[in-house]
Amino acid sequence: MSDSPVKIGSWTELSRKEVYDNPWIRVTESQVLNPNGGKGIYGVVHFKNLAIGIIPVDDEGNTWIVGQDRFPFEGKYTWEIIEGGGPIQIDPVESARRELLEEAGIKAEKFELIQEMDLSNSATTEKALIYVATGLSFHQSEPEETEKLQLKKIPFEELYQMVFRGEIQDSLSVAGVLKYKLLQQRSPA
Repeated sequence: MSDSPVKIGSWTELSRKEVYDNPWIRVTESQVLNPNGGKGIYGVVHFKNLAIGIIPVDDEGNTWIVGQDRFPFEGKYTWEIIEGGGPIQIDPVESARRELLEEAGIKAEKFELIQEMDLSNSATTEKALIYVATGLSFHQSEPEETEKLQLKKIPFEELYQMVFRGEIQDSLSVAGVLKYKLLQQRSPA
């Protein structure tokens, strides 16, 4: 980036440098003037993938969740909807199809986008898309080498109650489940 100031909304970026890069993220640090004119630094994590969440729902109202240890949270074991990443330049529905098959061994005829989110817009560029998948067929799962997953089939209502009680805290799971519950309540019976 050039050394001439650049306006970014009400902020002024004086300079930017890359401080870290790997296949999934790039981190930059900018020297800035905040909206009130104060000098400071601003670090941003630029994600190279979309976050993809999928809630598969069968004809009886059941869904599937996965349990796994999460490294960033000191190995905390979490239950979540089916999730993964998809390259930004690829159709996100294709990434959703791949993740659903990898993690749950499920193929779906229909993917309905129910939620788009900016996951932490004060520090990252990560965007998320959450789908409800229907018209399900069942196959062998194909987890990635880095994944050791436990798959559980439960009624969607039970998943909603887990979110409501705070037993599930993953942001894609919480947002997706609450949005789908609202959509169910609004649709005519």
